[in-house]
Amino acid sequence: MKITRNVITDLMPVYQSGEASQDTLDLVENFLQGDPEFARVINAQPETLLAENPPALPHGTEMETLKKTRKLLKKRTYFMAFAIVFTLSTFSFNFDSTGIRWNWVETPILAVVFLTIGILFWVMYAQTVGKLKGSDL
Repeated sequence: MKITRNVITDLMPVYQSGEASQDTLDLVENFLQGDPEFARVINAQPETLLAENPPALPHGTEMETLKKTRKLLKKRTYFMAFAIVFTLSTFSFNFDSTGIRWNWVETPILAVVFLTIGILFWVMYAQTVGKLKGSDL
């Protein structure tokens, strides 16, 4: 692979900040020794390489991202709460004079409905967690 000025220019911010590996340091230094003209340009304007303008974001992008993240966190909380409630409702029971009566024995259709709703909320919770993992939260 041929090392060009563009490659060295891309490596200069890491090189100048001191975060480069030893291999990168050696590569940049060897290239600059072999191209003294480019080395003079780099030494004359080192701040231009480090202070490249970041891409301009539209106004309000950070606030929108924060609001979307907060909304996802709220959804995750609600989905987990409802998932737990509906999953546990499947196994609910009552006390009366005859003893404990399990609701899933008395009304199995209602238990299946609650379990189905609980599973649906668990799926929505998992999807929300996946979206948040994409944003490293």
